[in-house]
Amino acid sequence: MIIKSYLLEQNIEHLNKFNIFLFYGENQGLKKQFKEKINKLNAGETLNLYQEEIIKNKNLLFNEISNKSLFDEKKNIIINEADDKILETIEEIEKLVKEEKVYIFSNNLDKKSKLRSFFEKNKQLGLTACYPDNEITIRKLISSRLKHLNGFSNEVLNTIIQATDNDRNKVINEIDKIISCFANQTIDKSKLISLLNL
Repeated sequence: MIIKSYLLEQNIEHLNKFNIFLFYGENQGLKKQFKEKINKLNAGETLNLYQEEIIKNKNLLFNEISNKSLFDEKKNIIINEADDKILETIEEIEKLVKEEKVYIFSNNLDKKSKLRSFFEKNKQLGLTACYPDNEITIRKLISSRLKHLNGFSNEVLNTIIQATDNDRNKVINEIDKIISCFANQTIDKSKLISLLNL
C-alpha cells in the first residue's frame, strides 16, 4: 500500500499500521530523517542490517525475528541498501513478523522492480517513495523548523536555500546550526551569512 512521503512527514505514526515497510528513492536526506523518526517512534532495540549480510546468511534475519528480547518488547529491524534480491526473503518472513517492525531502505526502484510491485500490491505492507526535494518542499521544511525564531523572514529563507541548493541533508545541518546560534536572539543577516559560509 502506497503512503505519500508528506503524510509520513506530518505523522510518522502511519507506520504503525504495517509490520514491514519499504522506503525507496534518491532522497537520502529524507530517508535519513525517516530512520531518525523510526527510532523515536518505536522505543526498543534497533538493529541495522544490510541486504548483503542477509543474502550471505539467510538465517540472520529469521533468527532476529524469532529471538525475543528480555528487555525490549519491540524490535526495529532496518535493512539497508536493498533491491529486488531481497524479495524472496521478504516473502518468507512476511507471516513471521508479529511484534517486530521491519523497515527496508532502498535506492531508486523503477516501475518494473519486483520488490516495489510486491509492496504496492499488498495491503498488509507499506511503501513510500522518497523523491528528490524541490524548492517548495525545502521552503516548507525550513519554515516549519525556523518560524519560531525572532527575525525569521523570506530573506533568511532565501539565504538558506541559496546556501544549500535544495539538498535536504545540508538544509537540516544548517537549520540545526541556526537554531543553536540564534535560539535566544534575533537572526542577524551578517552572522547568518558567516554561519552558512556564503
